[in-house]
Amino acid sequence: MTMQATQGAAPVNGSEAQTIKIQDVITLTARLAQLLAEEVDLLANMKVAKIESLQQEKLFLISALHAHKKLIDKHPYVVDTIPSQDRQDLQEVVKVFNNILEENHRKLLLAKEVNHKIVEAITSVVAESNRSKSYDDKGINGAAPFETISVTLNQTI
Repeated sequence: MTMQATQGAAPVNGSEAQTIKIQDVITLTARLAQLLAEEVDLLANMKVAKIESLQQEKLFLISALHAHKKLIDKHPYVVDTIPSQDRQDLQEVVKVFNNILEENHRKLLLAKEVNHKIVEAITSVVAESNRSKSYDDKGINGAAPFETISVTLNQTI
C-alpha cells in the first residue's frame, strides 16, 4: 500500500486505516509555539505560578505531535509526498517554534537563577538570625566563634 502526505489524509497501514494530515502537524506545532510564547511572557513577568495552567494543553499537543512523528518514522517515504506549499508552511512554523523554544529556554534559566538567588538570600538571613550569640569579657554581644546550643535547666529542689 502506498502512502501520501497531503492536505487531506495520507493513509498509513491499511489495516489500521491511520492517516497523517500534514495540516494537523502544522496546526499542532503552531499552537504549541503559541503556548510557549505565552509561557515566555509569564516568565518575563515572573508569574511562574500561572504557567501550570498551560501544562495540560502542552502535554496534549506534545503527545499528538509525538504520535505523528512515530507514524512518519515508521513510514519515512511520506515526507517525499508532502506538497511544496505544505512543506514550506511546516518549515516556517518549525522555524518560529524553534525561536520561541530558545527564548523559552533562556527565560526558564533566568527564572531558575532568580529563584536560586532568592533561596540563597533567605537561607543566609535565616542562618544569620539563628547564629548563636555570646558576650565577650567586656559584655559586648557578638557572634559566637562556634555554633552553640541554648540549654535551659528547670530544676526543682
